[in-house]
Amino acid sequence: MIEPRFQRRKPAGFSIADIPIGAYAAGAVMVILMVGMWCLSKPSDAKARMAALERQALVIKAAEKTQGDLQTYPLGSVCTEDLGDAFRNRLSASLLNSGVKIEALDVSDDGPTDGIHPLRAYTLTLKASGGYEQAVGALNILAQYQPTVFLDSMHLRNQTSSVDLNVEGRLYCRLKKQG
Repeated sequence: MIEPRFQRRKPAGFSIADIPIGAYAAGAVMVILMVGMWCLSKPSDAKARMAALERQALVIKAAEKTQGDLQTYPLGSVCTEDLGDAFRNRLSASLLNSGVKIEALDVSDDGPTDGIHPLRAYTLTLKASGGYEQAVGALNILAQYQPTVFLDSMHLRNQTSSVDLNVEGRLYCRLKKQG
């Protein structure tokens, strides 16, 4: 028997050639899965959400500079200016967007309130008519309006082809000077 002059020895240590091809495939699948999961974890409207949060943070910072505090008066629940004709016109325009016919809309000053954090109270009286869906739309507008309308009474009467809506409520404003 002929003996070879040299014998090939396995090199000591680790070699990439020693890794089976299945391990490469498993690693590639894991990387693809991680990238896919990362893509799925990002909401599609992330930029819009971030912009909304930044706007909300600016509003909260502005509210912190006004009298009172956010625990006593949640953001948007009270106004910081006098409720004059401009407010009444804005509210009227918003309610007209629901499709109701406004028969009367009055915002009257009730004067200052008593308490630790005094406010100026206003009474809101609304009389409107229209279809049921329009009246519900007007109530939704009132529910989302700022400053918050605190309802004292709400009557919805059926008139065969339409409904009559009567609302009485209060609004509150935090003013620097109350008289």
